[in-house]
Amino acid sequence: MKNLERWPSGLRRTLGKRVNTKVFRGFESLPLCNPLSIVNFNKLTFFITLCFCIVLLSNCKKGYQDRFGPFYILNDTTIVMNGDMGSRVDNQFDRLISKYPNIKLMIMEDCPGSRNDEQMFKAALQLHSLSINTHLPSNGKIQSGAVDLYLSGNKRTMVEGAKIGVHAWSNGSSSATDYPTNHSEHQLYINFYKSIGYSQQDAESLYFFIINAAAPEDIHWMSEQEIIDYQITNP
Repeated sequence: MKNLERWPSGLRRTLGKRVNTKVFRGFESLPLCNPLSIVNFNKLTFFITLCFCIVLLSNCKKGYQDRFGPFYILNDTTIVMNGDMGSRVDNQFDRLISKYPNIKLMIMEDCPGSRNDEQMFKAALQLHSLSINTHLPSNGKIQSGAVDLYLSGNKRTMVEGAKIGVHAWSNGSSSATDYPTNHSEHQLYINFYKSIGYSQQDAESLYFFIINAAAPEDIHWMSEQEIIDYQITNP
């Protein structure tokens, strides 16, 4: 729902090019009969190995098995989500499910939102179709488009301390509340809520609550009563 900064370019591609260049240069200049050159080559091999280890560890922080964008694989049935969703989130989630088809739970920690709602909706609908549950731990904080992803869960639970933040979407030049209530711009969101189980009335009620709760540059943290009223959780 918000235009956020893009993830920095991945280290793997840059590092791979740099390492390959050094490897070939090393072989070209390596006189096999020179012990000093062999020592230097061994140092180069160690450096290359160390670099790849750093890349692997960065992708599997906290002991996670694998990573697909903001989705970290805790085990064969559980995802932990951290970070915002970029324009490739649907592809990332699809690749995740292809490799780990038995995922049943997504734990959402610090999730600030999405940069492309249409791509996020594709991932959310896939999550919903697979009956994956979503959960907010005590340190969980979801905002903006991440709330919609959470809502796509089959069973949606949260514990005390978790926070849910909503606001109006913006396309950069105008925001949701700039359009009259019967405008077609609203239908993408209302239809999404209907597709994940809300009735027409409840979908409209939730949507118009969200876009009127706060401006795009602001955030409204939902109260316990609002979470109940708008069926955010369904334990």
